[in-house]
Amino acid sequence: MLFTVAMFPIGEGVSLRKPVAGVVDEIDRAGLHYEVSAGDTVIEGEWDAVMPVIRRAEERLRGEHKRVFMVLTLDEHVGAENRLHASVEEVETELHRAVRH
Repeated sequence: MLFTVAMFPIGEGVSLRKPVAGVVDEIDRAGLHYEVSAGDTVIEGEWDAVMPVIRRAEERLRGEHKRVFMVLTLDEHVGAENRLHASVEEVETELHRAVRH
């Protein structure tokens, strides 16, 4: 499964570097496969492994901020493995070239 999450406090100023780093820290400490982009983080894993981490990250933010915004999507492709990278590789194969990451 691929989970895409964007989570941050709102109403707390311009820079989100510190609170977003806290979310990424929770994901990293869990040992999950993930990739961070400018607007979200994609996590690969099973429901029972990923959801507790997302909950801890949200609780961590809520402990320091009065309002937390989160968008969470799930893409379940039964039988597919290594989706975090394999999907990109499939597009590159179709294009006959590497894409920018």
